[in-house]
Amino acid sequence: MIRPQVTQQNVHLFIPSKVSKICSELARTENLSLNESILKFYNSPVYETLSRESSKLWQEGWVYVYQMMGNH
Repeated sequence: MIRPQVTQQNVHLFIPSKVSKICSELARTENLSLNESILKFYNSPVYETLSRESSKLWQEGWVYVYQMMGNH
């Protein structure tokens, strides 16, 4: 099987499922509404890093990325 090359132009395809799980967990653990958790994550340095293909953070599991939120 040939795997597509991940580039900055298509890295966004690998992010939504992670964001969904991370935002649900933020809402649960920080007692936020889902909208508040989405805003918090999308405005975080962690999301900025996740959305850069060169960071390779998109390859990590959602728990790892979520744990990075604790450092910011």
